[in-house]
Amino acid sequence: MVRSITALLLVLAACVAAMPSSAGAAQTGLNATNSSAADLDALARQTGATWERQFVRWDAIETTGPGRWTAGSLTHLDRVVADAHAAGRKVVIGVLGTPQWASGSTDALVPPTDPTTYANFVGALAARYRGRVAAWEIWNEPDASEFWHRTVGAAAYAPLLIAAHRAIEAQDPAALVLAAPSTGNDYPFLEGLYAAGAGADFDGVAVHTDTACGITSPDVYYREGGRVGRFSFLGLREVHATLAAHGHGDRPIIITELGWSATSTVCARGVWAGTKAAGVTEANQAAFLRLAYRCLMDYPYVKAALWFNLRDNGAADTELHRYGLIRWDGTPRPSLDAFTDVSRNGAATAGACGDFTAPSLKVAAPLSGALYDRTLAIGASAVDAHSTLSRITFYANGTRIRSFTGTAARQTAVAQMTWFGARNLPYGNVTITIEAVDAYGNARRQSVQVQRVDPATLPTQATRMSLRVSGRGLTRTVRGRLGAHATAAAFTPQGRVRLSWQRRSGARWVTRHRASRSATRAFSYRQNLAARGRWRLVATYAGAAPFRPARRVLSTITVR
Repeated sequence: MVRSITALLLVLAACVAAMPSSAGAAQTGLNATNSSAADLDALARQTGATWERQFVRWDAIETTGPGRWTAGSLTHLDRVVADAHAAGRKVVIGVLGTPQWASGSTDALVPPTDPTTYANFVGALAARYRGRVAAWEIWNEPDASEFWHRTVGAAAYAPLLIAAHRAIEAQDPAALVLAAPSTGNDYPFLEGLYAAGAGADFDGVAVHTDTACGITSPDVYYREGGRVGRFSFLGLREVHATLAAHGHGDRPIIITELGWSATSTVCARGVWAGTKAAGVTEANQAAFLRLAYRCLMDYPYVKAALWFNLRDNGAADTELHRYGLIRWDGTPRPSLDAFTDVSRNGAATAGACGDFTAPSLKVAAPLSGALYDRTLAIGASAVDAHSTLSRITFYANGTRIRSFTGTAARQTAVAQMTWFGARNLPYGNVTITIEAVDAYGNARRQSVQVQRVDPATLPTQATRMSLRVSGRGLTRTVRGRLGAHATAAAFTPQGRVRLSWQRRSGARWVTRHRASRSATRAFSYRQNLAARGRWRLVATYAGAAPFRPARRVLSTITVR
């Protein structure tokens, strides 16, 4: 190391004295996969971390057979547990790796043939550290093929979890057994554990949010099937929702791996290989750390979040080597100061973390109780004060009519249409639903009940016609509208309005120009008259039940 651990501790010693953590905040912790027990204890004390995590390799301890432990194989762990207990820190231990005698394979990541062999081992560890280990992780990321080299799935993992939970509970009932230390917030895997009958055999859930090539701020998320995406930091909401759905909302979630790599390389694994950066800047690593703990203030069921990792794991600039709060050369990153500040002084309480507020929505048409037959006007406006809109969608009886996606990337939008397909619905009640969705998938819906009726069944209604002519010389513009004199609900006249321009010829009016416009909405059209003289405009509506015929003659116009 370029700088000794002593020098680093002198820097940390200048930090302010420890203060109580913010109420409800997740406790801080450290992963220390390549630190000595002495360094871990010193750095944990100086940073104020209250949790620490260690791995135990079963295949390195019970190498030759059940109960035959390799001498000295637990010396490091014994010291770590003893130091943590003396300092009042909590320890979580993840146990993985199968000896060949238990799996029949030279691959240590193949799970044991008989889950009882694993359970006997973790039970013996629980007895050894009774009262001094806060939580046990049963394997590591069994939901993915990187660490589980057999059929991946909750059904394959559940027997191991069930056997281990019962063994640990018998030896140290106060310790938590954490299920599915998963890749991301893998709530489908958790749901699978319930389906496999393991719901009674874990006390909490461990999740890992330092997923491969994660470079997104913790307050940004995406959705999968309407739910917060598994690989979003805030996907922990769905893990809790799954627990709560099974009556276990009081079970804690512990993020046993939290982190962002500070590598400058391109992603080399997973679906994003070769297509995006594998890490963030050191400044962003520190900023994301602070924001992550701020976000966890909103979720008191997350009891602790352990940064991965205390130190870089190697000299080469790769994603897996650059998660450390301390660089490979022994110098601190800005994230170390950020971690120390959060541990000692608590996470920030101000500011929002993630937009989960649906847009506001105002329905302009149709009005509740409106009657219609052939066409239906639909319109709404939406406002999103927190992000941007994605779409406004109209539905009739649950079936989509149309989506207005031109609203995207805007905070305010209006969508409206005349729906001609409304005539294809059967007579009776119709539910019109309008949905506004923002960029994060938050949706607001409002429904209006209308009724499609047979016009022949309605009482006859007198028809009102308004007309107005403007312009000069031979060019005139006609504007008009047809409506009912009185109606209990908005029902639109159907059919056409016939328009005739008539010129005075001696004692008679002779029609020189004809046009027609829809009676369902206001109309406007321009007419170039054939000659100067005396003209009048005659508008005729033939009537369509329940509306009576109507006729309107506009006063004589002298065109010079």
